[in-house]
Amino acid sequence: MRRAAALATVAAFTTWIGSARATDQNSFNTRCATCHQQNARGLPGIYPPLADSLGNELRSKHGRLYLIHVVLNGMAGSIEINGTTYAGLMPEFASLSDDEIAATLNQVLTKFNAGELPKDFTPITAVEVHAARARKIPSARMPNERKSLMEELQRARAPDGVAH
Repeated sequence: MRRAAALATVAAFTTWIGSARATDQNSFNTRCATCHQQNARGLPGIYPPLADSLGNELRSKHGRLYLIHVVLNGMAGSIEINGTTYAGLMPEFASLSDDEIAATLNQVLTKFNAGELPKDFTPITAVEVHAARARKIPSARMPNERKSLMEELQRARAPDGVAH
């Protein structure tokens, strides 16, 4: 009886570990693709593209925090990306663990934004997500956070077209 219980525990643990890896590998599909689409190109006017649109944000520490805060706090209000205005509503995902949020962001960044990532890119960590939880930003303020970040990046842009 003890052996059967031990085998059942090992089987459950193995299944749990396997599902955790699947969650990390498929985090975009399970959490983001419903709105942002499987190709991460979004829906014009409603849900913004995530593909080829987020790498620039990582050229600033504020940008890394901004991306984490969008996932933690959601976003309500209009934003403009590449001349298109998006007015969708993104729910908050604060109920996800720090590891899940980091894994999801890293998947979006490395799978859909690899060409835009800074040369010194390092993956977002669970420690960064944990620290970002200390500052709750209302979802209605997130469009202003984005605007501020875009202005910061524009000011930092050097003549060679690369933000420093």
